[in-house]
This record gives sequence, structure tokens and C-alpha cells, in this order.
Amino acid sequence: MSADSGLAVLVSASVILSLGLAPLFTLTNDLILGAAPPERAGAASAISETGDELGGALSIAILGTLGTAVYRNQVADGVPARVPPDQQGTALDTLGGAVAAAEELPGDVAAELLEVAREAFTQGLQAAALASAVVAAIAAVLAAVLLRDVRAGAQDEVAGDTQVSGAALELE
Repeated sequence: MSADSGLAVLVSASVILSLGLAPLFTLTNDLILGAAPPERAGAASAISETGDELGGALSIAILGTLGTAVYRNQVADGVPARVPPDQQGTALDTLGGAVAAAEELPGDVAAELLEVAREAFTQGLQAAALASAVVAAIAAVLAAVLLRDVRAGAQDEVAGDTQVSGAALELE
């Protein structure tokens, strides 16, 4: 994304991401509930949902903090010297603050401030997306490495249960 990409690009990317994640959430819930004994299904569902909500909240907090830090750093370095100090402080807070500050400034200074703020916001968004992608890649590698034996173990267990059930039927 760039500062000129527009809202359509961001919304399209979010829709594609959501469509890709929906089956993953369904599979995760199915695995969690399938692994729990029937009398513990309610507790397993509650733990799954709590983990999902906590992970989402922590992700928003951490990635939002990263994006805000990048935004403020970039704006602080690029604010035009002709912007009064009170408007500089407002512009440092958020992109919305920069837009509000620009409304009170002459046209050329306002345009320069908005350009700096948009670019800084885009860089903050890119930093948060990159951090998210790195964490997702690390999680995928960890899952592949740590869970590679689970599939084989689960199949052996199912095969063993089948043999035990068959032997039990022969005894009866």
C-alpha cells in the first residue's frame, strides 16, 4: 500500500484476509471441541473463545502501538516548520488530528502537513502488517515443527483403538 492507494485497496485486502481466515477459525474450533471429552465441551468452547478474544485484543494493542509509534516518529521528523506548535501536537496524535490541524492552516502548509501525515500513517500501517506477517510466519513454522508428530500419533491411536475394539468383539 501507499499513501495514494485509497480505501478500496484496504477494504479488498481485508475481505480477502477474512475469507482466508474463516475456514481456519472453523477448523481450530472443531479441533478444540473434538479433542475435549463431551462433558467438557462447554469449558473447551469457553477457553477457545476466550483465547480468541484475548489474542485479538492483544494483537490490536501491540500492533496499534507499533503503528502509532512509527506514525508519531515519521510525523515528528517531517512536520513543516511553519506549523504552529499546538497544531504540531495535534498532528502528532493521529491522522485525524493532522486533518483537523490542517483545516486551520493556510493551503500550502496544510497540504504539506497532510502529505507528511498520510505518508507516516501508511508507514505505520506497513510496519504493523509486516510485524503481523513475521509473527504469523513464526507461528506457522512452530506449528509445523512442534505438531509434525501429532498426526502420526493420532493415527496410531485410532488404529490401536480399532484393534482393541475388534479384539473385544471377538471375545464376546
